[in-house]
Amino acid sequence: MLLPFFGLSTDLGPIAGWGLALEQHHVKVDPASCASSVAGIFAIGDVASYPGKLKLILQGFSEAAMAAHAIHPIVFPDTALHFEYSTSTGVPATA
Repeated sequence: MLLPFFGLSTDLGPIAGWGLALEQHHVKVDPASCASSVAGIFAIGDVASYPGKLKLILQGFSEAAMAAHAIHPIVFPDTALHFEYSTSTGVPATA
C-alpha cells in the first residue's frame, strides 16, 4: 500500500489505528527498506522513525528511493529491476 501525503503535519490521523508499530507518534520503519511493522505498508519522510533518522527533505528523497526498490518485487514479482545511477549513463557529447 502506498499512501503519498504532502504537507508539514505528521498527524497520523486514522492511520494511527492500523496496528503499525509507533514511536512518539511516528511510524517505526526498517531503515534499509522503509517497511513498517505491517507487511506491505511503507513509510517515508517526517512520519517515519528509525535510529539515526535526520529530519531533512533530502532524507525523504533518499527514503523514497529505498522504499521504491523494496516495493518493486512486491508489485512486479516476475520483473527484474534494472537500476542505473544517473552518473553511470554519462552526459551526451555536444557537437
